Amino acid sequence: MKKITFKGIFVPTISLFVICLVVALLLGFTNELTKDAIAENQQKKADEAKQAVCSQAITFEGEKGLEIEVYRGFDKDGNLVGYAIPAKSKGYGGDVEIMVGFDTEGSITGVSIVSINETPGLGMNAQKDSFRSQFEGEIPDGGFSAKKGGEGIKQIDALTSATITSEAVSQAVNNAINVYNSLEGGGN
Repeated sequence: MKKITFKGIFVPTISLFVICLVVALLLGFTNELTKDAIAENQQKKADEAKQAVCSQAITFEGEKGLEIEVYRGFDKDGNLVGYAIPAKSKGYGGDVEIMVGFDTEGSITGVSIVSINETPGLGMNAQKDSFRSQFEGEIPDGGFSAKKGGEGIKQIDALTSATITSEAVSQAVNNAINVYNSLEGGGN
């Protein structure tokens, strides 16, 4: 049996500490180096989502409240043409972040996925137009659900083997509807 010595414990411990310190410093440096580019890409994706869900708008003016965020969309003449409201809900693989567009009459003009990390081939199908287009049109009184609901709830066709994701998107759309309805005059 080999005898345990101070050198036999100290040298590997210090070596491991130095390696961990170097790796941590490199990760910190990389994070610092890329954080602006990441923030810029996230802002670009959010801007593209606003434009996708409120296509008549040329410019957007954001309003941030305590816990809500609303972007009012204006045409080239400065007339209000709609709203883009970000929302999120907990999905199978984490938060599902979306942008929901509303026109000035209170109908949903589009739903765009901003951030999603669901199961490839199943939950990631939430990005497809065929799924997202189910939310467009007049807002149902009880909102949307991927599960059988009560009166006034519009049941959407859930993604095959991805009911949790389908329900998460439905809940996020319902969250955006609640924000829209909380605006003075129901958005107008």
